[in-house]
Amino acid sequence: MEPLRETQTETLTIEGMTCTHCVAAVRAALESVPGALVRTVDIGSATVDLSPEADRDVIRAAVEDAGFDLAPEA
Repeated sequence: MEPLRETQTETLTIEGMTCTHCVAAVRAALESVPGALVRTVDIGSATVDLSPEADRDVIRAAVEDAGFDLAPEA
């Protein structure tokens, strides 16, 4: 039996979102990332549970491919 893997909840700041269509596009982009479980997406931010195998570069690329920018971590 494989051990349970810890997830980490993070709130991502996403720049360039202005409407519900933006929210839907970002949600779809984040849902395509292995290891990311999307909790909420609102204009300007998204809350996701990230497993250890979630790659921040893949998350950034998915958000950028959807036409938005992932703000640098504070």
